[in-house]
Amino acid sequence: MIMPASGSGHPPKPAKRMRSASISQELSPTVHYSAEAEKAVLGCMMAQPGEVIDEATETLNKDDFFVPAHKEIFEALKDMHNQKQAIDVMTIHQWLTDRKLAEAVGSPGILADLYVSFATHLNVGSYVRIVKDKSLLRCLQMTCSMIVQDIADMPDSVASVLDRAESAIFQVTNLGLTNSTVSAREEIDKAITLIEDFQSRKGRLHGLHTGFHKLDELTAGWKPGEMIVLAARPGQGKTALALTFARHALDQRYDEVTDAWKKPGHPVGMFSLEMTNEQLMLRLLASYGSESLQRIRQGDLDEHSLQKLRMVAADMKEWPLYLDDSSFLTITQLRGKARRMKDRYGIELLLIDYLQLLRSESAQAKDNRQNEVAEISRGIKALAKELSIPIIILAQLNRRSEESKSEPALHNLRESGAIEQDADVVLLLHRPEADKDADGNERPSGPIIPYSLNIAKQRNGPTDRLDILFHAPYTRFDDPVRHETR
Repeated sequence: MIMPASGSGHPPKPAKRMRSASISQELSPTVHYSAEAEKAVLGCMMAQPGEVIDEATETLNKDDFFVPAHKEIFEALKDMHNQKQAIDVMTIHQWLTDRKLAEAVGSPGILADLYVSFATHLNVGSYVRIVKDKSLLRCLQMTCSMIVQDIADMPDSVASVLDRAESAIFQVTNLGLTNSTVSAREEIDKAITLIEDFQSRKGRLHGLHTGFHKLDELTAGWKPGEMIVLAARPGQGKTALALTFARHALDQRYDEVTDAWKKPGHPVGMFSLEMTNEQLMLRLLASYGSESLQRIRQGDLDEHSLQKLRMVAADMKEWPLYLDDSSFLTITQLRGKARRMKDRYGIELLLIDYLQLLRSESAQAKDNRQNEVAEISRGIKALAKELSIPIIILAQLNRRSEESKSEPALHNLRESGAIEQDADVVLLLHRPEADKDADGNERPSGPIIPYSLNIAKQRNGPTDRLDILFHAPYTRFDDPVRHETR
């Protein structure tokens, strides 16, 4: 049925209504759309297809139109233009007829009316903006109705309601709520462009620099939307390695325009549920300044070392690093804080230390820790996709990995197999058994300790194992390749 070409309508109120209908009706009695603006856009597309269709389809999609007939005409014009078909009243009518849409649309009468009413395509940008704005208002109405309905349906799940509300409003505000369903045909050109980009970047990273030559080769860097899990036994250096990753991302970034590395690097956010911000900064100062953390804590530094740390601190002040050491965070709270970090500071990498310290407030998770960890893991992966940034999350390995003398494996991830399923990359950090004597006791070791970093899973690349070095006094991991060249 073709909708009337009116700007708004007030549907009649029945005597008795369901609760959900009542909530929606009371919240948004007016439907926002402009039939005149929709007609103007379609008229411009028909009269000047070469100048207008590409511009219009960059901003609008079929669902931005409210009048059903206008939806079908827009889709027909877009498809005909993509197939390089001639566009006029007759050819569009034939296109619709062949697809058994002409009668429902009201063609050819509606097409003639659109063409005759065309004035000028010079104002098409304004017409497109009106159509898009009305579409966003309708999306916002639907979102508000959903929020009110959630409040009515889940009064005892405030955290879940808030998370759904914030996520939905964030999408309307920042993304414009475009249709997420597309045909493969529309994505082919994007894929070819991506392949050509890979070719042009041959020898360079596609993601953020990891700080380790072989890891960069195997992963092509940390890429947007990825969930990277860094797991190890307690006390094996997870936080130190995460800070090493952060330091390399923060210190400098590659500038394609000048073909050179520039300071500072990429904005990084970090949630530390175990350590305070003060402890993290002491570690970073020791690591970046190559000074003993123990000597720093003991106040056993000479004037030269102090001066060096002051210079390092001045350099670090330029780092776009944003810290949050809130304890007892729920996954809902973390997601909200992360969205604000992204919105305010434009973070390009997020680190979370560590997964098992997060909590979920959902009813399903209250009595089952595995379900809770699974919800947290899914929430982190969804957050990485929503913010389009890589997220590195630290995780504990279970006790069985400590009892076994073998190197830890994926099944040792503590409390839930969902972590393995959701992760795009799983890194297992391991200090080889060579550092223990025959009785299993740790041998005294020097300041530089060899470690193994196992890429146990990589969704879009190979798995492998690489050697890295741990500088114990500085709580810093180094790449053996760069260490040898120093």
